[in-house]
Amino acid sequence: MTTFSSRFLFFPLLFLAIVLHFSVFGESPHNPYGLKGINEAFLAICMVFAFLLILAQSEEASRELRILMYYCLYTVVVFQLLPAVFAYFTYGQPIVYGLIEERRVLFCLGFAPLLFLSKRVSTLQFERALIYAALFAAFLSWCFKFGVIPDMRAEVRSDDRPDRSSIGPFLICFGYFYCIQLWHKAASPINGAKRSRTLYLILAALLLLTLVFATQTRQLIVLCLAFTLFCLRAKAIVWAASLCVLLSPLYFYPSLLEVLGLNVDFYSQSMTNVEDGARPITIAAIMRHLDLVNWLPSGSLSLMWRDGFIPYFGEHFFLSDVGIVGTLFRFGFLTFLIIPLTLLVYQRIAKNIDRDLSFIYAVMLAYFVIWPLNGLMEYGQPVIAMLFVIHSLRARHLRSQERLYERRTYSQLQGSY
Repeated sequence: MTTFSSRFLFFPLLFLAIVLHFSVFGESPHNPYGLKGINEAFLAICMVFAFLLILAQSEEASRELRILMYYCLYTVVVFQLLPAVFAYFTYGQPIVYGLIEERRVLFCLGFAPLLFLSKRVSTLQFERALIYAALFAAFLSWCFKFGVIPDMRAEVRSDDRPDRSSIGPFLICFGYFYCIQLWHKAASPINGAKRSRTLYLILAALLLLTLVFATQTRQLIVLCLAFTLFCLRAKAIVWAASLCVLLSPLYFYPSLLEVLGLNVDFYSQSMTNVEDGARPITIAAIMRHLDLVNWLPSGSLSLMWRDGFIPYFGEHFFLSDVGIVGTLFRFGFLTFLIIPLTLLVYQRIAKNIDRDLSFIYAVMLAYFVIWPLNGLMEYGQPVIAMLFVIHSLRARHLRSQERLYERRTYSQLQGSY
């Protein structure tokens, strides 16, 4: 691959694919720059891309591609098809509406274009595309906060704060994860090349400050802090000290908090009143429903079919708000089988690609912390797919470093998978 095509063709395409993969422009009540249908268009591209890659497979095809196809097949069947089937038998909802409702699971297919493009740029270009995309989302968040770019939403919810946005929040978090990992190791997790500690420390602090001041989502702040602890462990003390130095001007000059627009009341309320909002009501309704149906699976309903859950639970009932409790609603007693099995399958897939799972473990453990508030398997597939892409790139690099006579055959590489 020539340097020209790598830099001017595949690098911009990779940047765009990452932005779309993490729904930076996805339509959402909290995204002021969301575009209608952009997520669906990207998912359609991913499905066509994955289908073409399957048709083009040969004996020399990447084994990572073959293994990740099993990941997508398992994920789509379990977390998209099964809830649709359960909703059909419980409420009579046609299966097609259930598939539409759980379409976010199809973001697992995002690995196909991301892996294809990532193999056509250098490791440094891939890391730059990822971090540039996270900085782009952070830039848009600050632009909205200070009114540089006007709100493009036709209607703003009455309960939405005017200074808060949700523009690619999980991309900002993932960029933070990667910067912390680079700062911790001072080397790329893909090929081991040396990286500047100072640069990535500054970038990590910038992304974290964006979550605190612009995005203002408590669970994402907890997510980033949890990852920091799991990734750095004893070294987390150094990171905490560095962060204190960076935030010290805010302590000595509290007026800067008003300039940056920190919603102090919002964070103080989170400490004094944790029972506000619709989330406790939704959890209580789900537990009552599970008792009523003897913990049988109920699936999920789409607003496109008879107003979804509104006739049963009211207008403020959202499975996306209650994380693992929403999974319990979908799968009932099967949750206690499906979740451990899924984690085992994902670990097995990752180990068949490469046995070093340190970065994956740190990210997944951090997501476990906020699992009660965010459905990891249903809404976290963009993150999981990106983890597998980075893991595959590392395995590809290690395989390329083997001397020719030491390289294993394809059947050996598959191992016991």
